[in-house]
Amino acid sequence: MEDAIIDLFFVAMPLLVIGGLVAQWQALRRFEGGWRLAAWVPVAVMGAAVAVAVLGVMAGSNLAPIWIAFALLPCLLWLAGLWLLRAMAAWVARGAPPRPGG
Repeated sequence: MEDAIIDLFFVAMPLLVIGGLVAQWQALRRFEGGWRLAAWVPVAVMGAAVAVAVLGVMAGSNLAPIWIAFALLPCLLWLAGLWLLRAMAAWVARGAPPRPGG
């Protein structure tokens, strides 16, 4: 069972990285104004994580790249939240349809 979880992690991690990069690219390309500014937050966080990983590897640490894995999930959640909030804001701006009976 433990081996299956580890295998799942190693399969899921590259997919998360690729998905995160695609979501980040799409957010920076499509968002405007304050939404685009908010989309730059995960870029800064991942940039810092990559910088720490590179400096750690240069110093001889073999665990330094784990900072990228630690930063990945919060960045993906931030982006997912931005996409959801932006969609909700667009829905409210269009005017929510009236509720039946109310």
